[in-house]
Order: sequence, then structure tokens, then C-alpha cells
Amino acid sequence: MFNQIKGHSIQIKNLIADVNLGKLSSGYLFGGPSGIGKKLVALNFAKFISCENISGERQDSCGGCPTCKKIDNGQHPDIFLVTADSAKEIDTMVSSKKEASSAIKIEQIKEIGKRSSFRPYEAKYKIFIIDEAEKMTQEASDALLKTLEEPPKDTIFILVSASERMLAATIVSRCRRIKFNALSLEEMKEMLIADYRLDETKAHFLSCFSQGRLANVLKIKDKDILTEKNSLIDDFLRKKIFFKDRFDAQYKLNLFLGWLRDLLLSRLMKRPTLINIDREAELLKNKNKYTISELKSYINFISEALLYLERNINLRLLTNLARIKLCKA
Repeated sequence: MFNQIKGHSIQIKNLIADVNLGKLSSGYLFGGPSGIGKKLVALNFAKFISCENISGERQDSCGGCPTCKKIDNGQHPDIFLVTADSAKEIDTMVSSKKEASSAIKIEQIKEIGKRSSFRPYEAKYKIFIIDEAEKMTQEASDALLKTLEEPPKDTIFILVSASERMLAATIVSRCRRIKFNALSLEEMKEMLIADYRLDETKAHFLSCFSQGRLANVLKIKDKDILTEKNSLIDDFLRKKIFFKDRFDAQYKLNLFLGWLRDLLLSRLMKRPTLINIDREAELLKNKNKYTISELKSYINFISEALLYLERNINLRLLTNLARIKLCKA
């Protein structure tokens, strides 16, 4: 239900207005950083549109009717979730392809076209949510465009993307764009303390480290994250850099980036908002160990390395480059 979603109040208000004013678009594009809840909003928007308990101007789905329950359980015959990771939807539309996939393929989009040609079974609309839509192959993108150019009656497409620039401009132009933003540092911190009972130091670090992305926080909030991150930073300071896999590399590089950022801000500002506030004394003591130019160079390297990871750079090459560049730090 919308009332259980943290943040995105303006976006949700606009979506609610579309329903209540009868101005639903046949295509929506939910854009914004990854891990901030866009797909969750999309699923709850589908539930809000389809909810059976309608009385006047609604502000949320009821959450208790058979339709709401089916959507929550991924069993509604008119609501489909298309993903790049599993090549299958809520009802396993492409049931013969269960292996992991790094792309949304044309077969999936063709299946959407076939399914959208039929009238809804139970709800008022058929709703197709395409998560990580930027991962469509060129052929899949072309096939979707044909469907969006002449959208079937009583069908809604919701594209969810963290990289709108990778979508074809012709697809973007046929969607109502809803821009989502990460939670602010203070919003995230307050939520972690109030809703998840984290202490202030841990909540502060997770808020900064996650950059307002709740999904990232929920994966690691139950860990002894401060002990773990301090151990990894100590390894970094001892010039020990090793990556087990791409996820490990991304995680560690972001930790190193936070440490170097804190050092740089300590040089540039009198009272910076530090990520590693639990090691403030150490940061202030060592802030002059590097020049501002050196710190900026290290930070730029890590920022570029994180981009290379998204583009499938060879992990051994990245490790060697990191050791050459960052072990000077």
C-alpha cells in the first residue's frame, strides 16, 4: 500500500490524481537512481488501479480484497512483472526460460504484445511493469516501441529505469515520465532510527553510505556494519586490496570512496558532514597526509572504476589497477 512506502509522496500524489481524475496514461516511465523504491511504487500503483474497493476519490488500495492479495502474492492474471534478472514475470510468462539473464529479450516483449492483445481477465486493466527497462536489447526495444505506438485498449505499461538515457528517445516520448529521487540524509536517518531501531551512529553511516537508497540499506542493516566497514578501511589503509567478485568490488570501492571523501572535506571545510563519523578524530588527525590534488585523483579513479564495473570490466584488471593507483594512498 502507498501508506507503507517511505518517501516519494509527491510522485504518489500525482499517480493517485491520474486515477481519480480518469487521466491514466497508457505508458509510464518511472526514472531515478536504483534502489530507491521505484518498482515498489509501480507494484502499488498497479494495486491501486486494480483494487476492488472503490468509493469516491481514493487515496490508497484497501490491501484486503482478493485483487490486492493476488497482486501482493504475484498471482494476479492481469498484472505482469518483466525483469532482466530472471527472464520471467510474476506469472512466469516465459516459463521455458528460467535461467538468469542480463537482458530483457525480444521473446519477452513479444509475449507482452501477445498478452496485451487479450482483454483483462479480472481487473479493469492489464498492467505490464518492465523493471530495469534500460536492459532491453535493441530488438526488444524496437518491439516495445511498436506496441507503445498503438497501445492496446485497457492496457498500461510501466517502465522502471535507473538509466533513462539508455532508453530510446522514441520510447521515452510515449511515456508519462515520473521522476523519483533518493531520500535525503536526514529522512533516511530518521526512518532508520524510528522504524528500524538503529542507533544514531549506525543510522548516520548507513544513510550516508546508501546515498538515500533504502533497498541498499535493508540488505546490510542487520550486519555489524560499523565493525565490518572499519576492518575493510583498515585493510585499505594497510594497502591490502582484494575483490572476491563484482559485488564485493563495488561494496569495498564505495567504502574507500567514503573515506577519501571524508579526508577531502576535512581539508576543504571547517565542519563537514562526515560519513565515517565514528572515526572523526582519526580523520582530522590524518587529513593533511595527502594533498587535495591527490585526494581528488583517488576519488576520480574510484568513481571511474565503479562505472567500469557496470560495463563488465575484467575483475583482475580492475584489481591490479586499484592496487597501482590506490596503494599510494
